This record gives sequence, C-alpha cells and structure tokens, in this order.
Amino acid sequence: MDKIDFFRDLGFTEYESRILASLVKLKTADVKEISLDSGVPRNKLYAIIRKFESEGLISLVSVEPKKYRFTNVNSLVKEKLKQREEKLKKLKERFRNIEAMGDKEEQFVFSLIKGQRAIMNKLVELNKNARKEILGVQRNWKYWGEGVREMEKSVKRGVDVRLIGVVNKETENRVGEWKQAGCKIKVYNQKFGKYPLRFSVFDRKYARITIGKPEIKESKDYITILTDSKPLVNMLRNQFFQMWKECEKV
Repeated sequence: MDKIDFFRDLGFTEYESRILASLVKLKTADVKEISLDSGVPRNKLYAIIRKFESEGLISLVSVEPKKYRFTNVNSLVKEKLKQREEKLKKLKERFRNIEAMGDKEEQFVFSLIKGQRAIMNKLVELNKNARKEILGVQRNWKYWGEGVREMEKSVKRGVDVRLIGVVNKETENRVGEWKQAGCKIKVYNQKFGKYPLRFSVFDRKYARITIGKPEIKESKDYITILTDSKPLVNMLRNQFFQMWKECEKV
C-alpha cells in the first residue's frame, strides 16, 4: 500500500499524509525538502509542522537549518490502529442494537382462527380490551347477545365504535340492534365491490380479516386471520376511513 494512502486511512488529511510519508522516506528533512518531496505548499506545511510538533509526532533534530524527523512511527501507528479498533467495536455494538430493534419491530404475529363460534368469542375479547377505537366492516350483521352487550360497554367507556355493512330488508333488524348499542353505522357502498371484505381494526394495534359466506358455505369452516402487523393494521384502518367517507349513514 502507498504510504500516503496508509496515513490517509489512519485518519490524517491529504496534506498531513503527504508530509508524514515524506518524513518516513527522508528520515530527517527541513521544510524545503519536505515541501519538494511531498508537494505540500510551504504556507500549508508550516502550520501542519507546528501541529505535529505540539502533538509529539515529530521532533526538531537540528536548529540551523531546522530539520525534523518522526518521533516514533511504531507508537503512532499502534495508537491510531487502537483508536480505529475501538471505534469499530462501538460501531458494531450500535449496529447490533439497531438490528435487534429492527428485528423486534418486524416480529409480527399472525393467528388463524377457524369456526364462526371461535371467531365470535375472539371478537368479544378484542372488543372488551379496546380502549379507543373499534372499526369494522360487516356483511350479515351476525347478532348474538354477548357480542352486543360487550360492544355497548365499549361505547359507554368512550370507545369510538364505527361499523359499515350491508343494510337491506334481511339485515335491517340486526343492524338496529347494533345501532341501539351505540355504534355509529353506515351503509356499505357497492362501489367497493359486490360483497364487502369482513375486517376489523382495534386501537390501531390489531386487525382481523374473516372469510365466510359466500366463499365458505359452512359456518364451522369460517376462517379469521388475526394480526398485530403494523403495516397491515394501518392499511386496513386507512381503507376503512376511505370507505366511511363514501358511505351513507343509516
């Protein structure tokens, strides 16, 4: 490796590296000789020489004419390498911490729940634990006493409950039960598709997507995917509010 590159890699500037490389080559030299060999202008060289003297990197070996030499090349190199190694060690530690934080953030959980009854029980649990917000998209407005009671309790403790779903002659009575529980309800707009995707978002922490009729005929075979994946939770939450804007109140 070129001496100049070596000193530059140790952290010295271009001019400093050229001067040190010249002193290694010339052993002892005056300012004129160093300038000619290194190509560093004298007006720059004097300031660097004074700096090196104050740091003990070079020493004055004769006064008339003034000549300089490296004080201890080995000590300098060892000290610089030690500093680099310590800095590299700290960088590795910081990288491991950042990497660990990144892994932690990306370790999302996806759970699979099968069967309408098991899904309903899980929804009751999620509604019970919600503290700020419950957003949901329905199809058939399945009515069951425990679910409605827990939703009513959620509303009473200040949870913002908003539901979107298909409202027609078949579902209007069930919709009325949920509305009476205090839920804000809007009619599903078919511009988003013939059948709405069943999904819910709880406190920006959890989301569920349920696949049932007409895709799955038997209620015992219904499937719900439950996750705390932040990207997916945020995507579904944004989708809900986009739909909310386009839907009409009951």
